[in-house]
Amino acid sequence: MLIRRQISPRIKSIAWWLLIAIGAATLNACGDPAANAAPPITSIDPTRADDARAAPARSVPAATPTLPIAAAPPTDQPSGNPFGLLLGGNALSDQHRVELSKALGVAYFRPWYVAAEGWEGACYDAACELAPRAGLKLILTVRNNVGAGGATTPARDLAAYRQAVGSIVDTHHPAVLVVEGEETSELSWAGSVDEYVAQLQAACEEAHARQAKCANGGLGSEAVALLVWADTIERGLLTEACAFTQRATPDLPADLCRLTAVNQLDPTYQTTLAKSRNLLARYAATGQDYLNFHWYIPDKAALSEVVAYLRRTSTLPLMSNEFGQREQTPEAVDRLMAAALDLKLSIVVWFSLDRATPLSAALNNDDGSLRPNGEAFRSFMQSRYQSTGDLPAIVIAPTEVPNVVARGVPTFEAKPAPVQAGGTYTFSQMVSDITYCTADDGTELKMDAYWPMQPADPAPVIMFVHGGGWVAGTKTGTPGMSYFLELARRGYFIASIDYRLAPTSTFPANIQDVKCAVRSLRANAAQYNLDPNRIGAWGASAGGHLVSLLGTSDQSAGWDVGQYLDQSSRVQAVVDMYGIHDLTTEYVVGNVRGLDRMVFRAKSQTDPILKEASSTTYASPDDPPFLILHGDFDETVPYTQSVILQEVLTAAGVKSDLVIVHNAGHGFWARGGPIDPPHAVISRTILGFFDQYLR
Repeated sequence: MLIRRQISPRIKSIAWWLLIAIGAATLNACGDPAANAAPPITSIDPTRADDARAAPARSVPAATPTLPIAAAPPTDQPSGNPFGLLLGGNALSDQHRVELSKALGVAYFRPWYVAAEGWEGACYDAACELAPRAGLKLILTVRNNVGAGGATTPARDLAAYRQAVGSIVDTHHPAVLVVEGEETSELSWAGSVDEYVAQLQAACEEAHARQAKCANGGLGSEAVALLVWADTIERGLLTEACAFTQRATPDLPADLCRLTAVNQLDPTYQTTLAKSRNLLARYAATGQDYLNFHWYIPDKAALSEVVAYLRRTSTLPLMSNEFGQREQTPEAVDRLMAAALDLKLSIVVWFSLDRATPLSAALNNDDGSLRPNGEAFRSFMQSRYQSTGDLPAIVIAPTEVPNVVARGVPTFEAKPAPVQAGGTYTFSQMVSDITYCTADDGTELKMDAYWPMQPADPAPVIMFVHGGGWVAGTKTGTPGMSYFLELARRGYFIASIDYRLAPTSTFPANIQDVKCAVRSLRANAAQYNLDPNRIGAWGASAGGHLVSLLGTSDQSAGWDVGQYLDQSSRVQAVVDMYGIHDLTTEYVVGNVRGLDRMVFRAKSQTDPILKEASSTTYASPDDPPFLILHGDFDETVPYTQSVILQEVLTAAGVKSDLVIVHNAGHGFWARGGPIDPPHAVISRTILGFFDQYLR
């Protein structure tokens, strides 16, 4: 049997990255497709929208599929521009989100979602109204509700549900009403297939009565890849199935190459497969207008194979209201957008959000500026449709927001910045991939450095430590990056670091690296013009664990090893966002303990290593001040982890403040309503905290 990842489904995207890291040896079992010449297989042209089973067959080598172009437009070929955006950013207003989407040249806009239960006549996302005013058509997701874990529970009263959906369509007039999130994922849908089909049919009938179209919530990227893999295996094409697995990484684990039959799958995968097939067989009877699927795999051939499969098993036109990437490679944007056009998908909504679970990468920074992948998106739209416009002004004033009093939020002594707000901001210097230390295993540990806008006196330092479940993440994909320009305006030097990841390097390698980074900054303070006595640490999720452990532990913990041992690794301030602090308790929602072994080599839940790796173990009166922030709807790390840390620090006499963010999930994404305090207040609080203790 395939061994299923022993890790919470809520961090499954992290586990996929883990499987990449350990999959090299497994991939050898797949064989070299070129060396093991496979017989040609019958291939259906994926660009056809009519029943693919009646299409003329032709032979292509399955291990290296190409992307055929249809000779004639199929019935689901869109007229004009098929692209849309779901776009966010912590510092962006709803108006800015819409203006930026319009400037990027898309035809559709996807707001967050609207809930049927508790519907009071208006979408809580103002973009529901702003986007149509800007000439964008809505792709509107309706969810029955959103529970504490983020999943929807089925409608208890279909008549009341119908009434709410009808009112939602009457109010917002969507081009397409999308019913729920990923119905194949327990993270989005907590009901059965029967319950989902009943709800989908009811919603579609209400949409059609008002001349709107409808679609299912979306077959997940993992689910559609698994469907194609299983179909290929069942046709006896083992080499081709393995080749597809390689193309579909990380959504499919590399060890699928070891399997020769679908019944060898782990039962959890078999459940996902059975549910996906059941849904596919029943979609047409619901009256939906489109078959909606989600896609994050950057391989063009894999997308072609998925589209061919879906068109072979369903006559519905295809769309995707969640189409994106897990990293920020510009080339992947151009490749996937071209593929979407070549395959003649009806609607393609690019998912531009930085999200940890499941992993996704935005086109834009939180201030609205475009990343290189965002520039690639804009260039593509301009070259194909000449539809782009001037970009709205970058948001550069998290602290210039009017002083909003939010309950439970501490106030800190913000200090005047050396550079006045307004105008164009730039770092005085940026250097990537500086080797800050070399680990004892020879790994060169890298950091990106950002100098203050107007360097003068030795600068205070803020070191950012990324999240990713200790098995994934990079120094360039951190939620703190949106703050870097504002920090530089205030006179800070910013260091964003990488550290060794599990399972290649298990604990305490990660904390050893973080401590070495602090010692390195002090050792090179004169070269970088830094104040070695004013260093703060900031981390999110797994990075929150590491900076908290950095803040509470001293040299006696034994993790100061390697270089610069004449320097201290203590810091003067710590900001922890939704981190993990007591590993002897429930530190992942559901108390799934797979990370115990994977990251910490724990043999059981009572293994002493878990206490050793907990920041709560080391709290003492000489620890630096802490600012702790956590969402009360966190679906990955229970907010009780931050409560535990706050209690331990307080008992030890450490200055600490805890901010519980209402309606916020992991990463402070809204869950069920606007977050409180809002992002602007969170930004001002963090910046004020660093100002008070470091400037």
